[in-house]
Amino acid sequence: MTDRTALEEAVRSLYAARDANDLEGMLACLHATFSFRIVGSGRLDPMTQKVSDPQSVRSAFRSLVDAWDLSQMKTVQLDVVDDTAYAHRVGAIRFIPTGTWFDTEIMDRFRFRDDRMIDLTEFVDTLLVAETVGLVPKQAAAAD
Repeated sequence: MTDRTALEEAVRSLYAARDANDLEGMLACLHATFSFRIVGSGRLDPMTQKVSDPQSVRSAFRSLVDAWDLSQMKTVQLDVVDDTAYAHRVGAIRFIPTGTWFDTEIMDRFRFRDDRMIDLTEFVDTLLVAETVGLVPKQAAAAD
């Protein structure tokens, strides 16, 4: 049986390392066969491309740490079902290259094996991210 407390602590440890921009601390939370993906259309590659080999995971996490400040995000709900944890996070994030701040929500699904993270699937506002990083042109806000 999976230890709920251990899985919750593993998620909190990853987030703490992420908030501190501690790449090695983040990687220490992961199983050797870990994979990561941001859910979204393949048209938004490489942002939504699944990475699974250790070097690609390291590179993807390094890019995220270098580009995004998530230190103001707060976990508002953390649920564990069997070997899977679901985290709902809200707050302001900053795109570091331009200094742009915006409020958003993120849903993370973590799967575990042997109490280590084997998979992270992240659900973000991919349109907002794609506009922020310049993958797609920003749309004017709709009039009420």
